[in-house]
Amino acid sequence: MKYRSLRSALVVTGVMVLSGVPLFAQTQVHGYVGPPASTCPQVIVTAVDTPAQLSRNRFSATRTTDLVFHVLFQGKLDKNHVVTLKVYTPRGHLYQTLNVPVAPQKGHTPMGSRRLAGYPYPVRIKAPQALKYNNVLYDSINVRLPVAGSSIVTSSLYGRWKVEIQMDGMRKPCPDPTYFFIVQ
Repeated sequence: MKYRSLRSALVVTGVMVLSGVPLFAQTQVHGYVGPPASTCPQVIVTAVDTPAQLSRNRFSATRTTDLVFHVLFQGKLDKNHVVTLKVYTPRGHLYQTLNVPVAPQKGHTPMGSRRLAGYPYPVRIKAPQALKYNNVLYDSINVRLPVAGSSIVTSSLYGRWKVEIQMDGMRKPCPDPTYFFIVQ
C-alpha cells in the first residue's frame, strides 16, 4: 500500500514535469519564468529619415539608411538598467544583440559610460527622453540599427524581422516581441 501511493505520486510528478506545470511557486529565483508584461518596455521601429511616422512597420532597404528602435518604458525610471535588444532575421537567426545601459536623467549633465560584460570598451549610458506615442508620454531611448551597406542589403535579408527585449540580464525576454518588415 505504501509503495502504491509513492508510485502514484511519482507518476503525477512525472506527468506535471512533462506537461510543463511548475512544481514550485514561481516567485522563487530558480522558478523564474519571465518578466511580467507590465514591467517590460515596448519597442517601436522607425526609419531614421522619418522619425515622425511611429506607426510604420515596413521599411525599404534601398531607401533606409538606419532603423531606430524606440524603447518606451512603463513609468519613470528610478534606477540604472541595462536594456538588451535581440534582433532576429526573417529565418529566425540572431542577427545582432544590442546592450544599452540606461540611467535616469539627472539634469543636463553628460551621463558617461559603463563597462558591460562582453564589450572591450565602456558603452555610453543613455538617458531617457520624453516621447509621446498614442497620446501617452513615455520615457524613451533610441537605439540604431544600420541597414544601408550592411549584410541586410548585401545578403538580401528581406522579410519579417523580430526584436526581443530583455531587462537587466533576465534569462527570458519580455513577452510580445516587436515585428517589422524590411523589403527591397
